[in-house]
Amino acid sequence: MIPSLPLHLRAEGSDPHLLEEIRQRIRDEGPLSFAAFMDAALYHPEYGYYARIEDPIGAKDGRDYYTAPSRHPAFGALLGKQVAQCLEGLRGSARQWTEIGPGGGDLATSMLEELASRGLGPAAGVFSTLVEISPHRRLAQQRRLAARGFGQGVDWANPREWIEAEGNLQGCLIANEVLDAMPVHRLVFHDGRFSEILVDWDEAPIEVLRLAGDDLATLAWRQCPRPEEGHQVEVSRAAREWVDRVAARLECGYLFFFDYGFLSPEAGSPRRPRGTLMAYHRHLANEEYLRRIGRQDLTAHVDFGMILEVAAEHGLWARGPIAQGRFLLALGALDCLADSMEDTSLEKYRDRKALQSLFLPGGMGESHQVVLLGTRGLDPDLTGLRPPDRWPPPARA
Repeated sequence: MIPSLPLHLRAEGSDPHLLEEIRQRIRDEGPLSFAAFMDAALYHPEYGYYARIEDPIGAKDGRDYYTAPSRHPAFGALLGKQVAQCLEGLRGSARQWTEIGPGGGDLATSMLEELASRGLGPAAGVFSTLVEISPHRRLAQQRRLAARGFGQGVDWANPREWIEAEGNLQGCLIANEVLDAMPVHRLVFHDGRFSEILVDWDEAPIEVLRLAGDDLATLAWRQCPRPEEGHQVEVSRAAREWVDRVAARLECGYLFFFDYGFLSPEAGSPRRPRGTLMAYHRHLANEEYLRRIGRQDLTAHVDFGMILEVAAEHGLWARGPIAQGRFLLALGALDCLADSMEDTSLEKYRDRKALQSLFLPGGMGESHQVVLLGTRGLDPDLTGLRPPDRWPPPARA
């Protein structure tokens, strides 16, 4: 058994309705895989973390974490430049772009503004789809975009319906910090083999062990080929299945993945003996996964090797992982910085620091990576992928 919190602290701060549903499910089905527990904690349609009315992203009181688009609008503007280049090389119904998990709408707003400035809006046959799980956030996104003059040419879709829909995908699809929130199985190396960490019930949720099945053990050995006693690792079947479905349906276009992660053997690094799974609440990271159920984020590093494998299986070309900072600098991030250098006010100073965090080492520029997939025949020589010797000089010295 994995050590757990004292009884009086277990499940503290959880959504009571979700907690009761989990208790009933364990009673009926037996211990849950951590993936099943995480799916309920994050994606339950009524009580899951991402179904909440409150927006968890940003710096305001009550928020839990940042994303690059919420840190500074330059992220969306720069990505908009890259997507514009992609769309200009496409024709007909392929001239569309889709964002998975738009959250507060920060990325969509900046993207639409950049594309509009380049004449790539509905009048030019360029349309958008935002794939959002929360009806509350969907309404907030609609209001925000309408207020900025983008009420036309944008559609919304539910994630489960969107991924299961028939028909091919075309255009550009953007998944910013999406795969890291997909459910994971947790495994621990003990007595020469991998066991799976399950969620059981003893007056509150607890963790228990069961010998891992051959399929999960095989994936764990691939990610962690030389484990030490007690080493933990996460395996996400859900992420692989999602990428596989999207790649299989991509008829013509590009897939952009922005996330933190590693290539497979890195999961076995001695630096990560407890794996990469983390919970986030009020901008503080913790490992109390069974507390605040439905009211805190759960996230694990992405296996980029998996994305590259799926791309090869479906005949897509792949580039990356490439550091987000390098990608943004190639697209002209320094030009955004130069625009505010002459203003020495405190507000502009904070703005510059937020912008710098997107591309400087030590922040998101280093921790977050970009993986880009494309269909055969499309140009892989995109601006954001070019090496430093091909970067344009800053607009201002």
